[in-house]
Amino acid sequence: MEQKKKIKLSRKTKRILISVSIGLLLAVFLFAGYKLYTIAHEYRVAQRSYNKLSGDYVSNADPASLPSLPGQAQTPADASLADPSPITVDFDALLAQNPDVRGWLYCADTVINYPVMQAADNDFYLHRLYDRSYNGSGSLFIDFRCTGSFASRINLIYGHHMNDGSMFASLVNYRKQEYYDAHPCMYLNTPEGNYRVDLFSAFITAADSAVYVTGFATDEEYQAYLLKMKAFSEFDCDVTPTVDDRIVVLSTCTYEYNQARYVVFGKLVPTR
Repeated sequence: MEQKKKIKLSRKTKRILISVSIGLLLAVFLFAGYKLYTIAHEYRVAQRSYNKLSGDYVSNADPASLPSLPGQAQTPADASLADPSPITVDFDALLAQNPDVRGWLYCADTVINYPVMQAADNDFYLHRLYDRSYNGSGSLFIDFRCTGSFASRINLIYGHHMNDGSMFASLVNYRKQEYYDAHPCMYLNTPEGNYRVDLFSAFITAADSAVYVTGFATDEEYQAYLLKMKAFSEFDCDVTPTVDDRIVVLSTCTYEYNQARYVVFGKLVPTR
């Protein structure tokens, strides 16, 4: 049999191949470093922007009027209303900056302290800050199919699960009972009125699951939906929504499987 000839490379050729390989590795390393720098820079820009926005247009309520938590007694004269929101928001100034602002979502002792936007589709604010500038952190935004005044029975709010813990990254903590016990409600302030959001369920679901609906033909269908969502919850609570309630569904990515989402449900309770 004819033997295969071995290819002998000259020292010069070897040096060239080594130099090319090192150059390619260096290029990959520099590109990866650039991407990491870009991501970190976007994180910093988003954090500074939202911190400034909160500092300029959001203020804490008088400590003497701190709200009660779900299940605690309400003032008898206002038994149908929750205590005031712990924050106040200057919506006139916010809307003058961007009329797409629909509300402000706040959860005490967490990073959730953001405006809620709405556009003509669900793509616009996916990678844009409240001022419409491009940024990977994006904004919290309500589904374009829902009413901007949160008058829909189901109000879907989306946000990214950012690696730096910002936006809706903390939602996945609701899989732990102790986290829910420490954070049983959020607050949603809107130009039309303010709400305490009494949380009643949280779990993993698929991006195309039946969770993401915006309306029902009958009260019976809506009641069945609410009972099903409550039954799936990873935490236990005494909050049980009815067909007379409007709810918010907070949704973010999670990574247990492809296209997995983590959703947190809460009913809207008007505040004084």
